[in-house]
Amino acid sequence: MANKGQLKILCITNDRSQQMEKSSYYLMEELKNHCQLAMWTENGHIEKILAQLPFTPDFILLNDFLDPQMCPLIDGLGSIAIPKGMLFHDISYELDIRKRYARQNKIDYIFTHYRDAFLKWYPDISSNMFWLPHHVNTDVYKDYQLTKTIDYLMIGAMTPHIYPLRVIMLNAMKKNPQFVYHSHPGYTTVKNIVKGTLIGEDYAKEINRAKIFLTCNSVYEYTLLKYFEVMACKTLLLAPKNKETFDLGMKDGVHFVSINRENFYNRARFYLEHAKEREQIAENGFHLVRKFHTTRKRAMELVSQIKETLKNYL
Repeated sequence: MANKGQLKILCITNDRSQQMEKSSYYLMEELKNHCQLAMWTENGHIEKILAQLPFTPDFILLNDFLDPQMCPLIDGLGSIAIPKGMLFHDISYELDIRKRYARQNKIDYIFTHYRDAFLKWYPDISSNMFWLPHHVNTDVYKDYQLTKTIDYLMIGAMTPHIYPLRVIMLNAMKKNPQFVYHSHPGYTTVKNIVKGTLIGEDYAKEINRAKIFLTCNSVYEYTLLKYFEVMACKTLLLAPKNKETFDLGMKDGVHFVSINRENFYNRARFYLEHAKEREQIAENGFHLVRKFHTTRKRAMELVSQIKETLKNYL
């Protein structure tokens, strides 16, 4: 490290403040409270970028590279000695390109939301992986104490080959007058969102109005951001479980209710009819997320992980 003072990080990311999905923006904003952070949002050569900074960073953090909405194009990364890490978002996409980029640009560490899928698909670089699960900004995702006027709620994409369980549940529930479904608005800027589409606080409030929220973890068995968002809004989550959810502290029947294609309908009906059990599990899930899965907590974990890696460079 450059000195014994506060950790210095250069974060290379596009401005996500006006995007529909803002979790990485919230993370970068929170990082400012836990380290000395310089933000860079333009294309360029890393040597020229470093020359313009007010300090020499101890670590460089890049917000992915495949999606131009996430990260600017940076040249010369492989030629510098400063330790580098990168957030990988959609790890099911372009695996070979991701692996090649990490090798050619000498990316020292990779931070991923999905531990088990990463270990399965990227075994050759798994020793450089750190698990950084999803997180929620509790200023947005919280209990608004709204009246629970929606019995069953689903929100999100319905791509059959990626979310088959969602499609099955939607087809089974859509004729139920107690059921509400909203489609995914698309990953775009706020200004391009169709008027009336649920994003941000409006999205969180709609979740908070629901007694039960049904979703899935995709064919990749990801513990998706929606798991955290729903529990943070004190709504009962019905979704599949796996080892990753367990390791995140999400216990079936305690913090959420696990489902599959055979039992989702009966479990949804049971918890609609049993308010005491439903509300207790929703309460438990709410407190779990606020204790372990906030953006503040994740930013602190990220800083701690980076500090630990820098011990290898002393």
